[in-house]
Amino acid sequence: MSTPSEAVERRLYNALWWAKVQSAGPLEVPPDTPAVAGLTRAAAPDGSSVWLVPTMPSGAGHAVLDELDTPPVAVEQPNETARVLAICVACCWTDRSGPAWPGSTGTLTQIRSVYAGMRGRAEQSSDLTLIIGSLRRLHATHWLLWNEKAGEVRLGPRVITWTPTDQSTLRDLCRHLPDPPPPVLTTTPAVDPTPEDPLPNAAATTAASPATHSGPAATATHSALTDTGPAPTVTHPAATDIDPAAGRRSDGHPWYGGVR
Repeated sequence: MSTPSEAVERRLYNALWWAKVQSAGPLEVPPDTPAVAGLTRAAAPDGSSVWLVPTMPSGAGHAVLDELDTPPVAVEQPNETARVLAICVACCWTDRSGPAWPGSTGTLTQIRSVYAGMRGRAEQSSDLTLIIGSLRRLHATHWLLWNEKAGEVRLGPRVITWTPTDQSTLRDLCRHLPDPPPPVLTTTPAVDPTPEDPLPNAAATTAASPATHSGPAATATHSALTDTGPAPTVTHPAATDIDPAAGRRSDGHPWYGGVR
C-alpha cells in the first residue's frame, strides 16, 4: 500500500504529463517512461519510442472536456480534411484484418491518385494545394505523421483511440474508395545480407517485396465523402493504458467536425 507521500507524488506526476499533453497534444517519449493515468500508450513501429495520447471518460460531454481543458477544435475546411484523412487511412492501413496503428507508409502520389479517383475526374491544379493543406492540419493534430520533404505519410498516434466499431466502419469506408497504386518510397527498410554460398562462384541474393494494398470495399457511412458537413462530435471511452493493438476513440474525429 502506497504512503501518502507516494500518492501525492503520483498525482503530481500525472498532473505534469496532463499539462504537457494539454499544451502540445500527444507526446513522443522514451519507451521506459512510466505509465500515466488517462494517457494511452502507443508504441512506435520500431519500438524506439511510445506516444502518450489523452483519452476521455466514456460519455464525457462538453462540460467534462472543458473542465479537462481538452475541448474539440473546429478545423478549417473540415470536409476536405476528412476526405484526405480517409484517403490516408486507405493508403496506410494495408492489413485491415488487424488494428490501424501503426499501419504502413503511404505516399503523396498515392493520395493524389485516390483523391482524383474519388472525385471522378482528372487531377486539377488546385487539388494539390487542398491536399497539402489538409495533410499539414492532420499532422499538427497528430491524426497523421506527415513527412513533407519525403512526400510520405503514416497514421498518427490518435488512431489508437478508434474502437473496434470505429475500425469496422472505417473498413467499409476504405472499400468505398478507389484502390491506391503501390507505394514508391524514398527509403526502404534495411535488409540483412544473405551469407554467401560456400560453393565457388555462387552467392545468394535478397529482394524486398513492395507493399501491397487491399482493394476497394462496401458502403461508406461517414460524411467525409460528402459535402453535407460533418456529423456531431462523438465522446470517448474510459481512459486506460493499452497495447497498440487495442483501440480507443478520442473526440474530434475530423469527419465528426473537430480535431484536437
